[in-house]
Amino acid sequence: MKYISNGRGSLPLISLIALLSVSLTVNLPGLAVSPMLGKLADLFPHAGQLEIQLLTLLPNLVIIPMILISGKITSVRNQTAVLATGLAIFLLAGVLYLFADSMPLLVGLGALLGVGCGLIVPIAAGQLSEWFYGEQNARVLGFKSGTSNGIVILATIFVGWAADISWHTSFCVYLVPVIPLLLLPFMTNTFIRKHLHPAADSTTAGASGSTEPAKKFARPGLILAGVIGLYVALTATSMVFTYYLPFTMKHYGLSTSQVGLATAMFYVTAMIGGFSLTPYLRLAGRTGLYVCFLIMTAGLLILGMFHTIAAYVTGVLLIGLGYGFFQPIIYNKTTQIAPDKTLSTKYFSYTLAGNYVALSVIPLIVEFFQRIFDNHTADFPYYLNAAILGIIFVVGLFKRRSFVWTTGK
Repeated sequence: MKYISNGRGSLPLISLIALLSVSLTVNLPGLAVSPMLGKLADLFPHAGQLEIQLLTLLPNLVIIPMILISGKITSVRNQTAVLATGLAIFLLAGVLYLFADSMPLLVGLGALLGVGCGLIVPIAAGQLSEWFYGEQNARVLGFKSGTSNGIVILATIFVGWAADISWHTSFCVYLVPVIPLLLLPFMTNTFIRKHLHPAADSTTAGASGSTEPAKKFARPGLILAGVIGLYVALTATSMVFTYYLPFTMKHYGLSTSQVGLATAMFYVTAMIGGFSLTPYLRLAGRTGLYVCFLIMTAGLLILGMFHTIAAYVTGVLLIGLGYGFFQPIIYNKTTQIAPDKTLSTKYFSYTLAGNYVALSVIPLIVEFFQRIFDNHTADFPYYLNAAILGIIFVVGLFKRRSFVWTTGK
């Protein structure tokens, strides 16, 4: 059996693969079927615009409370059971999608999908953090981010291809939970504990019994709130293009069919950022988050200033790269804040709920400021969010010594 370092010894490589396989599912609801929304609107001409939008929006709305519930009910002892339940519900929804023949049923299955995914999301990160330490923890959380973003690329390509065969076939993408379900035996505490090789000078073994925190904070709740606030702000500002780029491209006479290309580029660089997090942190050191801000701000400004497909792809590439770096940095901070390794999943439930809240409030934020400034131009959303990033960047300079803003040693 092949082993890999966990920062305080080694554990089976198959266990790492199994733990990462859970991340294959977390970004699929809503995002995976978005390329075929136009086709579904044609297939169900009597469906209203709200029903069509609910196909992508409802799963994310359901995921938010389910993430918090998962964090509340999940413990080291029942973690595998909760994960298996979430994967089974997710898979059940995927199977039922193959036979759905009405818009209300598709919308209802979206809610069921959200229930399953919500139970999975915090465990996908929490399990990794329970078994890895220090630089290895940051590294595998980067892998987790890269995996979850990378699968969206493949899913989007598959959905576009399968839709030409049958619109039902496109929903096969929701059968992905089969993979982590098959690998479930290799990610249980019993299996990992049995095959764990602690380092000679280490007496800790993750969920096998360690309660030693990575750091101690006088007010961990307040620190976590700061990390979540930063995560929400950066997610909302970086993902704004997903809502407004189609309208911007149409406004400037470009083919909206090229939106899919630009969106795919976001996930390509987000995946690259996640998988290359360790060398990035070694290079950027304590300025890691600030560099992410600069990269993402540059991408937003390019989207607002230049109106060619090359410019849009470049802007989205930069936003994706910055997002790919900062997301696992936030995950790693959440791990360090948790007072106990066994509480990682609970703390991740708060952080990751913030991610889905951010995705839901983007249009509301833009609309609010459009009314205040009486500006409804196609470029306004990008300049607005670039300005928001600039303001947060300045705040970060004053808080540069705080845990929320530092990376590296």
